[in-house]
Amino acid sequence: MQKTNGTVAATSAVLPLQKAETAEIRPVGTDAAKKSDADIFENARYLEKMFRSGTGAVVEKSVSAAATTTVDIPAAAQSAAKSYTVYNHPVYGKFIDAREFGTDTTGKVDNLPAIQKALAVAHEENAAVYLSGKLYISDQIVLDGSNSGVTGIFGDGMGKTVISFDKAQTGVFNSNTNQDDVRKFAGILIDGQNGKTVAELSVKYTNPDFYRKGQSYFGKVNGIMVNDSDNTLISKVEVSGANRAGVFFSSTEALAKDPNGKGKTYMARVIQGEIDEHYGQLPSGENNRIENSHLHHNRVAGALVAFQENFVAEGNTFAWNGHKADGGTGYGIATMAGSYNYGVRFAGNTTDHNYRKGLDVHDGNDIVIENNVSNGDRLYGIAVYNRQFSMDNVKIVNNTVVQDAKFRLSVDDDAGAKVNYHGYSGIQIQTNTMFRDLNSKNKGVYEISGNTVQGLDTYKNAIQTYGIEFRNHERKIDYTLDIKDNIIEGKSTQYLMAVINDTKNTATGKAGPGSGDINIIGNTARVEKVTSLPIYIEEKNAAEKARGSINIADNDITVSKASNGWVEGVYIRSNAGDVAITDNDIALHGKIDKGVLSVNAVGKQTAMGVEVSGNTIMTDQTVHAKNWLVAAKAELSAFDNSYNGKAVADVGIKPAAAALPVHELAAKLDLGAVSINKNLPSENESGVIAKTGSALERFTVEKGGSQTAAGGLFAPKEIGLSGILGTEEPQAGSVKNLEVSNYSVSKVDDNWQIDASIQII
Repeated sequence: MQKTNGTVAATSAVLPLQKAETAEIRPVGTDAAKKSDADIFENARYLEKMFRSGTGAVVEKSVSAAATTTVDIPAAAQSAAKSYTVYNHPVYGKFIDAREFGTDTTGKVDNLPAIQKALAVAHEENAAVYLSGKLYISDQIVLDGSNSGVTGIFGDGMGKTVISFDKAQTGVFNSNTNQDDVRKFAGILIDGQNGKTVAELSVKYTNPDFYRKGQSYFGKVNGIMVNDSDNTLISKVEVSGANRAGVFFSSTEALAKDPNGKGKTYMARVIQGEIDEHYGQLPSGENNRIENSHLHHNRVAGALVAFQENFVAEGNTFAWNGHKADGGTGYGIATMAGSYNYGVRFAGNTTDHNYRKGLDVHDGNDIVIENNVSNGDRLYGIAVYNRQFSMDNVKIVNNTVVQDAKFRLSVDDDAGAKVNYHGYSGIQIQTNTMFRDLNSKNKGVYEISGNTVQGLDTYKNAIQTYGIEFRNHERKIDYTLDIKDNIIEGKSTQYLMAVINDTKNTATGKAGPGSGDINIIGNTARVEKVTSLPIYIEEKNAAEKARGSINIADNDITVSKASNGWVEGVYIRSNAGDVAITDNDIALHGKIDKGVLSVNAVGKQTAMGVEVSGNTIMTDQTVHAKNWLVAAKAELSAFDNSYNGKAVADVGIKPAAAALPVHELAAKLDLGAVSINKNLPSENESGVIAKTGSALERFTVEKGGSQTAAGGLFAPKEIGLSGILGTEEPQAGSVKNLEVSNYSVSKVDDNWQIDASIQII
């Protein structure tokens, strides 16, 4: 090959091809500067055998003594026939061996100058750089426009090639904006380049500045940073010790002003709905990927993802990220709050005992989280939410989440924050956590299906303990939620599955549209104790107009020791137009002294249509629990249900008016986060269902010309518990023996582990 630019005159010789004998590089000698000519020649021939593919070749480059060159060839390389060698790897293609440029593999000498020389030659050759041994660097390795010809960096494997650095950061990261430019603090930086690879090596930050008490997000140091780059592959890489993230994908250009934006940044224009992912000039990293890597013991996260399109993390292990004293951070992998991300896929990863969350999305859309294992992550297994950018498509499927009941934080290191971290959520989706106008347009589609949540156990009776949790605060879009075919197991929980809507316009105070289409189907749950509710669906601040539907079907739920909830089985308070509770098997053990199913309509819309059919309910009671089914403001059709093996009467009813105006009822009910103090059931002679924290509804049920007690509509007559279990009353117009639980409700902080309540990444 002849260079025509006048800087290097070189000739090439193609050496005979030989089949590679092994996949590992054999280290020969130490410092290349101390090797003999014979050592260098032997090592070149060995590498030739190791890495040549069926079509590859090793090319020797001889530098003309008369030529002027911008490539500084080390003296050791010049002494070996004044040449360096270009090798070929079956995976990474052409490469330069950095040892030929003087790297010291003991980790005791600064290797940055030698690596920079190897990068300069690799740039000329459009080749990668091979690193081996323990390599200390005093500053960062940079792939940018100055060496754009470099195709990547690779080593012998995790733990075999180890790059260590200890450069101290200056200043403190501003977590209020998340907009600090931290490029200069990364160990390896890929900046504005496409198609680069970093593979088969370890990066370790050894500076002791890892933990500062009460400061979750002070750090600026990332092990590897990929900035404004596309088609990057991070593969088989280990990163540890960084006081921010092991690997950080980002875009500083996203924070620059758009020339067409009248002084606004690209990010600001997306937030305001002026542009979206289809905007041709929108800065982002496209098609970046991290795979088969091990990111552990980093301060904020194993990996952070910001301003990405079509991002994939697959086959990685993210473990023990965060700090044991701090509940505010510690993610396996997370998209960064305040960054737009379009198309994010986490697949086949393992997260292990991260100090906050396993798999996490703070902002993003078109999210797929599938076939992952979350093992012992402290507060959440999988969590997806959005703060500044619309999120209308999330799919969480076929994951396994295992809670570690012994991995807890009793007291956070930031006493001034007055936040505890006692709760746990196996899987959570939460839309629009800040209740903002996100210019959302599409209908939301959210799926949580085929997952397994194991080991659930309540800590210090924390009210926010969930198997599966969905919260909707998006007032501009309707949505469909599918919670299907999941398995939930454990010792105890507050809620097995919860759906909580609050679509109120916080700027105007106007009630929101409320429910979407909610499907809870085919789930299996086995727990010893439920303190609040197995299935909980609540509407806060809904408009008076009906919207959406609720379908709870084919679920198999067993509470084996104690059902201590304020409703024993299913509680619904919603403005959904139609509700169906069908073909469920519900086994509840312990004392059953409250209703099993409770459906409560909110608003002044036409009464909710409710079907309750084909359900099998088993309890330890020898007779029916009083008020096992309560339906408030509902047109109820109930048939083919059984209780403790005996059929209950088929009934169709129409409700009377509410006992109190709806706005007064709504003011009395705010159960988003409550602690429940259970009192004994109390009889209400007036026939009004009286529960603090529930709609107050009067039932007068017409049946055969007389009225039926609302609390026990479905008792088989042969049991003969007149009045209590729903047989006809002797006196028309009277409703007696209507027993319900009386609850006192005290507010607790609903933001215990909601990221909006703290400074976050």
